[in-house]
Amino acid sequence: MKKLILLSFLFLEIFVSSGQRKIRIASIDMDYILEKLPEYQSALKELDARAKRWKEEIERREKEIKDLKAALEQEKVLLTKELLQEKEEQIAFKEKELLKYQLEKFGPEGDYILQKEHLITPVQDRVFNAVAKLLKTTKYDIVFDKANDNLGLVYVSPKLDISDKILKLITKEKSKEQREKKNKERKEKQKELKNEAAKRRAELAAKRKAEREAKRKAALEARKKQREAKQKALKKGKQEDKNTKKANDKQDDSKNKDKKDEPEKNKKDKKEEYGDQLTPEQLKAFEAQKNKAMTPQEKAAQRKAEREARRQKILEERRKRKEEKKKKSKNTDNKKVDNKEGNKN
Repeated sequence: MKKLILLSFLFLEIFVSSGQRKIRIASIDMDYILEKLPEYQSALKELDARAKRWKEEIERREKEIKDLKAALEQEKVLLTKELLQEKEEQIAFKEKELLKYQLEKFGPEGDYILQKEHLITPVQDRVFNAVAKLLKTTKYDIVFDKANDNLGLVYVSPKLDISDKILKLITKEKSKEQREKKNKERKEKQKELKNEAAKRRAELAAKRKAEREAKRKAALEARKKQREAKQKALKKGKQEDKNTKKANDKQDDSKNKDKKDEPEKNKKDKKEEYGDQLTPEQLKAFEAQKNKAMTPQEKAAQRKAEREARRQKILEERRKRKEEKKKKSKNTDNKKVDNKEGNKN
């Protein structure tokens, strides 16, 4: 009765404050709306599963206590007073623990109430937000919840029920959130792929750079080894040429000395060896045959000595020509000087 009086005063206050303006009233059925929301049903299923596990644990403990009591009843006549008191205290302790567990799980401030608020409150908040958003556009003055028994409503016309509108608005908002979530996930995935691609490009560039650097170092090392090998071969060749030249010079000196000291002796030996019957042509052929019997090293040394002799001869001729040219030039200059002095006189 008090609730109806309060509602009457509320309607009267709204009517007076609004004057002759028409009051817009609507109603919602929170239970109907929540039953139609999948997330609410999922939350209820999760909560029911937890409650089922807690109830099974309570039943297990109750059975354990019942079995202990039955066993104690059968053994009571055989137990001493101390053992009997000990077992009774054990049963009392288990009963106390069971009561404590029941209050922790299903008490006024137990886990069931807390979990229900934790799981269901977000869904209820979504409903209240949808109602608030709808009120901004439709400008309702009063919105009642038919599922709330505390209001004491007797009858509400179905025409005033806007529960389906709230459901549509919630579904629309949920679809929008899902699209935004998918777009965000897609952008994050694209960003991740882009970062991975950039990372792969950087790694590939670093790898190519390292390969180029390795090739460059290998080429430089190869060229360095080639230069060292060339220098070594050149140095060895120069040393060999120097040794060969020394040996050839020594051999040429020895041959020249032998030629100077014993020119007639060779002729005499040849005459003694072959007799006076050899003609100059035969002697020349004999020398050619002797040269054929020389080793390749001796032939090379002989050719080198001959080239050196020709080079020295050419240099000597050039030197003589320069001296003659210099001498002629000097004579010409002297004549010019004499002619100038004669003209002056």
